[in-house]
Amino acid sequence: MPRSATDPAPASAPSSETDFAARYDVIIVGAGVAGCALAQALAQADVEGRRSILVLDLHREVSPRFSGEFIHPRGATVLDALGFMPALLEAGAVEVDGFVVREHADTDEPVRLDYASVPNERARGVSVHHKRLVRCMRQLAAENPQVSLRTPWRVTDVLTQPAKARNARDARIWGVVAKGPGGRVVELRADLVVAADGKASSVRKFAGIPDARRNLGFTAGLEVADAAQSNPLHANVYLGGPGPMLCYPIIREADGTLVSRLTFDLPKDLPAKGRELAPYLLETFVPHLPERLAGQVAAALEAQAALGPVEMAPTFDLPAPPATAPGLALVGDAAGCSHPITASGMTMGLLDAHYLALEASRRASVAADEAWLDDRALRNFRVEHERYVPTRQALADAIFEAFRGEDNGARGIRRALFHYWRSGERQRVRSLALLSCAERRPHVFLSEYLKTARHVVGSNMTPRHAEHFPVRDRLRQVHGAVGLAGTKVGLVASVAWSQLRPTWLTA
Repeated sequence: MPRSATDPAPASAPSSETDFAARYDVIIVGAGVAGCALAQALAQADVEGRRSILVLDLHREVSPRFSGEFIHPRGATVLDALGFMPALLEAGAVEVDGFVVREHADTDEPVRLDYASVPNERARGVSVHHKRLVRCMRQLAAENPQVSLRTPWRVTDVLTQPAKARNARDARIWGVVAKGPGGRVVELRADLVVAADGKASSVRKFAGIPDARRNLGFTAGLEVADAAQSNPLHANVYLGGPGPMLCYPIIREADGTLVSRLTFDLPKDLPAKGRELAPYLLETFVPHLPERLAGQVAAALEAQAALGPVEMAPTFDLPAPPATAPGLALVGDAAGCSHPITASGMTMGLLDAHYLALEASRRASVAADEAWLDDRALRNFRVEHERYVPTRQALADAIFEAFRGEDNGARGIRRALFHYWRSGERQRVRSLALLSCAERRPHVFLSEYLKTARHVVGSNMTPRHAEHFPVRDRLRQVHGAVGLAGTKVGLVASVAWSQLRPTWLTA
């Protein structure tokens, strides 16, 4: 949308922490991973140095709640291209090699899914303590002359044209209302507002975009020094307990200590809370870890109990809403999120930053009286966004149900998944390519889904299970697994359509 003749030209970033420009090219709400990556990417796209980018965040420091830390190679590639990687590695970030999945910790041979086996991709991802990650990204993004970072400022509404419209589909968003220190309230104008404020996005709510979040439960997190694992640079998934456990490195300290994060998946109806949670985890989850690691985790839980409750964060499933509206873009978790078992959330946010900034770079030389990111640019971004987010959500949904193994059907699918992975290197490579966002071709996604579905029957009826499961039990598991797989058909079809749909059909 062109600016009117009375609108001021883009302003450079004000030097004072309390001053604001009359108008910005882009206002980013949220200074987490996606928001900082986007600010950095837009600054790089502004080759002529004439754009202004404002980043607002509620927290003066990094949000106290622990959050995503594991980033797939595609996301690491974005971090590297944006210039973040050297500083992150200096701060203790760890380059990671993929996933190792264990159905039964001490009895079954684990399945290794190595990033290096995926053709034409970066061989390693990166993992780093969330607070160090965001602190580092904020510092570097704010060094760009086009970027102003303001904290603590809370967005309390969006500005729309016409002013009375309360739905993003019926109006153009042209700014935000924000409340800052001392109760100061300001109206801030911009050609584009970007919601990078997480799964509970206030901007998304103020824009009238429906919130279809579903509470899946909670993730409890614990730090373990030098965790005893045969593959310490992989994300290790341990099954067999009440929910999946995930252990991955987050920091390499200056003295060489490798600190790992161990997460426990908990239901939304918590079986224990507060100081009672540590004893519950010790009794129900820890026995399903390898012996040496179990001893370390038991000691860490005991030490944590003396300090306070175990850290927890809620987990949600948010089916991807429309990623754009006139004057608005959603990125990161604000544009859809899933269970964190696939560790793809931050990679999605980084890819969002990459593709939105790519549109900005294509319009780097447009006249100052035109919007930097116009409606066509947003439409192009939305098409790219919808090529990878639905795949991620479908995979996270299916893997979460299978790994949790809550009923016969889910356990049957889990067995089929392991059977499929063990059937050949190619199967593992293609699964990891999808899981890590390296593969987006719709026919590959559909092919992998159908191949895994075929294994649902084969792996549950194979004679090698006879000594453990009577025939009637195997039939019941097959029936449940096939039924559960069948409920995913509509989801798979919608994913395929989102990837095949031409640009001109995007609303």
